[in-house]
Amino acid sequence: MSDTAATRKQLKIKAGVKKCQHPFVLRYQKELALYRAEVLENGKKLESLTATKGESWDVKNASNLVRESENMVRDTTTRLERATGELEDLLTSAKRHAELEEDPELREAEIVLSAAHSSA
Repeated sequence: MSDTAATRKQLKIKAGVKKCQHPFVLRYQKELALYRAEVLENGKKLESLTATKGESWDVKNASNLVRESENMVRDTTTRLERATGELEDLLTSAKRHAELEEDPELREAEIVLSAAHSSA
């Protein structure tokens, strides 16, 4: 496989463009949004339990759920930052190939990268 073809394939994989099986950046963005919503939801449940003086086991369990969700937010943020960095490096490398300058995968990857930066 030529260097250009390999770079094009990596653009598809890392940016998650088209119908790729491993859309890292897009997948991590979605996961991060879901975990952030989960933190809010579990936080409300914990507040409700503490306000109504619920069972100590329920309060402890809800507290653990909030903590786990917060850990997942941190973990997903780290993975998203790493994937975004890898995509930036790949885009820099891809721009060195003249035949990829107008490639649709390159344009899509740039769009995904700018969306990742704006959502961070």
